Amino acid sequence: MNKRIKTIVTSLSKKKLSPVKKKRFFTITIFSILIITIISIASSIFFPFSSNGFSELSLLMYNETSQTFEADGYPYVLESGENISLFFMVKNFENEIKYYQIQIKATKISQNATAEYPLDEFNSYLLNENETYEKILSPATEIEKRESGVFSGDYIWGPISVVLSSNAQLEAILDGDNYMKIVFELWEFDTSSSSFEYSGIFTFLQLWYYY
Repeated sequence: MNKRIKTIVTSLSKKKLSPVKKKRFFTITIFSILIITIISIASSIFFPFSSNGFSELSLLMYNETSQTFEADGYPYVLESGENISLFFMVKNFENEIKYYQIQIKATKISQNATAEYPLDEFNSYLLNENETYEKILSPATEIEKRESGVFSGDYIWGPISVVLSSNAQLEAILDGDNYMKIVFELWEFDTSSSSFEYSGIFTFLQLWYYY
């Protein structure tokens, strides 16, 4: 479009125009360029390139009063010998089928969870290691990507109930600390390595541990 405008300007510049016509022509040209720029910016905002997908991981609680799942009302205490329940949910907003895995780890409150590296066995304890949390999800459609507050669909995994309980290994990792993190890490299957790789997506729950 800009090349076409430049060609028109070059062609007309060879002709003799009155000052009034020149001013009018250049005003129209600048206005046209401005409109093109605005349309380009608006398109990038409201109609983003479809390859920019992402995966979503969230923690939920079930509200028995309203009988709905909510991102609220999380437990804040885990007592020795007791357990607590919550739910996780994964949504596939990528543009391809994904094979996901969830790893749940306990660590000290001072230990940082990062998108670069998963928590390793030296600074965390893998909870529910006898349970496998894996799921293949279809990608969300363009309509589904615009939906919110949805808890069912081929692109959604969950809400999945998880029971967290204390044990000797957990207490060994805490080493007397009363505060800890329960970290939920999202892993994705990599066909090149034929194994699950850390996606860099995580969420966590902070708890006070009562011995």
